[in-house]
Amino acid sequence: MTVFIDTAVVMYAAGTDHPLRTPCQRILARVADGQLDAVVSVEVVQEILHRFMALRRPEQGASIATDTLDLFAPVLPVTHAVMRRMPELMEAHPTLAARDLVHVATCLQEGIGDIVSPDRGFDLVPGIRRIDPASFAEA
Repeated sequence: MTVFIDTAVVMYAAGTDHPLRTPCQRILARVADGQLDAVVSVEVVQEILHRFMALRRPEQGASIATDTLDLFAPVLPVTHAVMRRMPELMEAHPTLAARDLVHVATCLQEGIGDIVSPDRGFDLVPGIRRIDPASFAEA
């Protein structure tokens, strides 16, 4: 089973003290150890860079982005086929952020049915099973 790792998992793992920090770190350690088959897309890396540029902490963002690229190499592309799914997804799920819908479209295009994320918005998407990072890290 291949799972898609949401940006939030990477951010919590790299962040300050939070109830999800340790579970997210455990998940990434399982990826690094080869115990978990997981992927991210270029959109995850872009979100990391965007957030840290907004915080005016580009060095930290670059470091986390580099670590993410190394851990998940090669990252999935956001292709024309992925983006062609976006208009329909936006109409079907107007409460989800466009970035989250890019993750959904990527998963659907790649045949990935599971996304590890604390974001309950993914629960609304047919064909996608959201896996809570806290419970997943314990499994």
